[in-house]
Amino acid sequence: VAFRAWFSPMPGLLVGPETSDDSWKAWTASRVESLRDAHVLRSLRPIEPGGGDGDGDGDETISRASSTEVFVSQTTFASWQGDNHDLGGSADAGIDPSRSAYGGIDTRSHGHETPSTSVSLYAQTDGNVLPLSSKPSSSPEKPPPKKLTLFSSNDYLGLGSHEYVRTASGKAAYLHGAGPRSSPLVCGYTKLHRDLEVGLASLKKTQECLLFPTGFAANTGTIPSLCDSPECEIFSDALNHASIVDGCKLAKGKCAKVTTYLHCDMFDLERVLQKSSAKRKLIITDSLFSVDGDWAPLKEIVALKQKYSGANSGLLLMVDEAHSTLVCGKRGGGACEMFGLDGNEIDIHVGTLSKAFGSHGGFVCCSRDMKSILVSTARSQIFSTSLPAPCVAAALAALEIGSGNRMSKQSPVSNEGGLLRAKLWRHVNRVHYELCTSNDSGNRVELIGGGVCEGVLSPIFVLTFGDERKALAASGELLAKGIHAPAIRPPTVPKGTELFPPTALRLRDCPYPD
Repeated sequence: VAFRAWFSPMPGLLVGPETSDDSWKAWTASRVESLRDAHVLRSLRPIEPGGGDGDGDGDETISRASSTEVFVSQTTFASWQGDNHDLGGSADAGIDPSRSAYGGIDTRSHGHETPSTSVSLYAQTDGNVLPLSSKPSSSPEKPPPKKLTLFSSNDYLGLGSHEYVRTASGKAAYLHGAGPRSSPLVCGYTKLHRDLEVGLASLKKTQECLLFPTGFAANTGTIPSLCDSPECEIFSDALNHASIVDGCKLAKGKCAKVTTYLHCDMFDLERVLQKSSAKRKLIITDSLFSVDGDWAPLKEIVALKQKYSGANSGLLLMVDEAHSTLVCGKRGGGACEMFGLDGNEIDIHVGTLSKAFGSHGGFVCCSRDMKSILVSTARSQIFSTSLPAPCVAAALAALEIGSGNRMSKQSPVSNEGGLLRAKLWRHVNRVHYELCTSNDSGNRVELIGGGVCEGVLSPIFVLTFGDERKALAASGELLAKGIHAPAIRPPTVPKGTELFPPTALRLRDCPYPD
């Protein structure tokens, strides 16, 4: 009887100790306030994909999809400019904007009240915000949405909006829906998935490839699967992506040792390699770092790998090419191809389908034996439903274009992928010239908000500021001008030290328009 009463769902009946529910409520409220006070309370800003010169509504915009233009409602835009906490509710028509607990806007901006202009953009009658249940039969015409140009997207070549890619995805959705909904080991693995794996392995010049639900899952599944005992030591760059960091944490749970070396510092990497007595060693690095936009010295890392691989100590190299696959290299093979490295010199290639491929998913290219291990032990792959058919079809089409293998009567352009890459890198060179070189008078252009740009080495370029508020102000000024370039703040970037800028405003080169 006591057991049944404890778990009874009857209204008004006490569930558990009186302090239990109160403790969670108190912790939740306190945690939200601590995030707000630390200026790391994140928001979701709803956008609508657009294209061309459309107004953001209607099928004509869909037919002219764009990888660089989106539309934002005036309500969302006002909330954004006011730096209000938004859980997506600014896109909900006719709701009370103060109902943040139900996905609306929290009108407090780091402890301050929101200007009344932000609230006034909601549907109103006689000055009162309408509840969900009382929408008028004929509401006034909504103000037109705000058009923004994305300098923040990962769709580097614009393939996410390419007609060939969209057609492939739509056809797969029509024929297969999402495809068999199960893990790859049950019934979720199809011929379409296999074709994509074969194509990616060919691009990376490896024996095999294994698909993952995301690039994040690829790292968090692969690293602990390979580094599963105290005899293994991982050497990870200090600025590696969070997915690599989390993968290393999972490996530590299996008693593997994790050593972090200074960012792109080959002297420090060699120092820690010399000290290691582990039987199995794994060096992990991003190839193109997603925040700073700089490149890992892959040739030097390969040289160290060869130097410290001995008869009694195996050393593997794992490279995450999330931001470089299809972006560089003659065939779009990534930084390894760009730097002239052989497929055998890199043991494990990690990548994502959600950036330059314009689709969704992750992958690991490796040897046959390595794939056998991962398909049998990588928990993030084993216990996840396989990628939906439309995403796989879109990635296959993007791979055809990006690698220069799309040959058909409908594609009179030879090596379209190479042309798209050339266009992207023209943008990189132009931005570097405009921002980082001196004019005839010997002066450099004054950047927004007093930002500093040390150089543009890749499609990810960074303006750094000495103060978080300055970065936020610069981002807000760009937003007002119709440019989407959010400030990257701690903890995504480290707090200020002599080595690292305290705050960065990251901009990505857009493939379209010129």
